[in-house]
Amino acid sequence: MKSLEKVNYKGFIWPIIVGLVMWLCTPIRPEGLSAIAWQTFAVFVATIIGCITKPLPIAGTTLTGLVVLVLLGLSPVKDVENAKGVVTDTGILSAFSNSASWLIAMAFIMAAGITKTGLGQRIAYNMIKRFGKKSLGVGYAITGLELILGGLIPSNSARTGGVVWPIVESISESYDSNPNDDSRKKIGAFLDFLAFHANTISTALFVTGAAPNIVAQAMAAKAGYQITWVGWFLAALLPAAIFAVVIPFIIYKIFPPEIKETPNAKTWADEKLTAMGKMSLPEKIMAAVFVMAIVMWVLAGFIKATQFEASFVAFLAVAILLITGVLKVKDILNESGAWNILIWLSILVFMAGKLTEYGFIAWFAKLVSTSLHGVSWQIILVVLALVMFYSHYFFASGTAHVTALYLPFLTVAVSAGAPIALAAMTLAIISALMASTTHYANGPASILASTGYVTQGEWWKYNFILGLVYLVIFALVGPLWMHIIGMW
Repeated sequence: MKSLEKVNYKGFIWPIIVGLVMWLCTPIRPEGLSAIAWQTFAVFVATIIGCITKPLPIAGTTLTGLVVLVLLGLSPVKDVENAKGVVTDTGILSAFSNSASWLIAMAFIMAAGITKTGLGQRIAYNMIKRFGKKSLGVGYAITGLELILGGLIPSNSARTGGVVWPIVESISESYDSNPNDDSRKKIGAFLDFLAFHANTISTALFVTGAAPNIVAQAMAAKAGYQITWVGWFLAALLPAAIFAVVIPFIIYKIFPPEIKETPNAKTWADEKLTAMGKMSLPEKIMAAVFVMAIVMWVLAGFIKATQFEASFVAFLAVAILLITGVLKVKDILNESGAWNILIWLSILVFMAGKLTEYGFIAWFAKLVSTSLHGVSWQIILVVLALVMFYSHYFFASGTAHVTALYLPFLTVAVSAGAPIALAAMTLAIISALMASTTHYANGPASILASTGYVTQGEWWKYNFILGLVYLVIFALVGPLWMHIIGMW
């Protein structure tokens, strides 16, 4: 006899309570804010809380929030046009025309091709072969691997779970460094923890490094600033390069492995590469398609043509993978992560757009700017960046966090006089670095903190230290670097 699927009904309690209380406060809402703006905000907040309490997977939670918008009369189903054909109220169906959501969905499918062909593993083994003589060298190899994969695989969880973690686990086991006992400190704990920070750095380097980056890109566009693939890469290049050198070394010092030399790493990698054999035709095609996509994404910063639009490039790449037989249609249909993110990312961006459309963001920006009247924009931007970073302790989803705070914070910074490019990229890169907080900060954290190699106490302790390192380095280098390359 079939039974019902499990639903975490307790997870609905806080979203409903908070949403209902805010809705009932409509008559006493803040001055200058329309009723529909306040009520939409109430549904938005309830949805964000739902993404944290997780009564349903995030796609189900956001879809429920979207349905509530319509049931409460806060949004039509289809776009509403006036007599001149101008859209006066966007409908919920328009949410699924968001190009950023389709970009990340298609990129997930491209990532499936990397996994299926074995290209990711081949890259990993070659990195270990060349840099694996010492533990610190292996650490730098993993960091370099992440920096390469960060430009190829747009899912930080896919990079960690599908490519990097299996390599870390195999290396650790080859040195009898096992989870959940004292042997974890031989090398496994060091590599596990370093792999997470390598992922954090690679995520900060590319706009396609993770879903929250795409959200920040979409939100910045709503504020009037277009973050291109090249623009993000150039802004993050020097800070990320410094992170890639400094962070592994600091981890090696504060959380050192007992094994300092790893002479077997090259042999192990050679054995794996020998077992894989020569590069297969699917791998070659996969590599060529990814190179093509990256080149086109780079050129998109210089060539303004529909054919170079980021989401179309991803569609083109997937089409080629299908035509050449690297992927099957079934592979695409089975890539649940792509369709999952298409749903919830589209909805969250749509809800944030509604807040802008109904005047909530403009009201909030005016409120904060008035409260901070007389304070320099430099101080305001620093405060906003710190709040963005440390408030992540209260979020289990980087996407939910960025969706909730990025656009309001960017609007406040610009209203205070901050150059929009500087403010947009500072908050965007901080949004990537804020994952270096908790064991539930994002997907890679959840994966690597649950392996048994690093205790929760160690995770929080050393991440707090490294969080300070990220902030100090970026504060000293980021704004100056962006000024040197002419962004502001």
